[in-house]
Amino acid sequence: MGLLDKIKGKLLNRKSADTGFMTDDEKELREYEEYYTPQSGVADGTYAEFVVSEVFTITGRGTVVVGTVTGGVFSTGDDVVIVHGNSEPVPTTIVSIEQFRKLRSSVSEGANAGFFLKDIDRKQISRNDIIKKQ
Repeated sequence: MGLLDKIKGKLLNRKSADTGFMTDDEKELREYEEYYTPQSGVADGTYAEFVVSEVFTITGRGTVVVGTVTGGVFSTGDDVVIVHGNSEPVPTTIVSIEQFRKLRSSVSEGANAGFFLKDIDRKQISRNDIIKKQ
């Protein structure tokens, strides 16, 4: 019996994947995925993050931050914190959300939007700060 016959015999004797047969590599990959599944420590549906790209003030309305939602969903009225480097997080509330000059009730991951923030001065927030849901 030659080498090709041995390989052919092993392939014919091997059970199909739909019957539950797994190779050692597949088992190892399954174990790895189970062990290294990331755990955020945050309840499902509550995590949200927004990266600030620009900050400005509109007279009579307040401070506006423009940026991108990098995770989760933000809605009008959400209590959030502004994370600025290693300093203490600053709590605030999203008064309204605008996207392409239209008011929105919520925005989700990947959206570019502007948030009007309650009781925040322009000096309290800057580019690359992160806004997180509480």
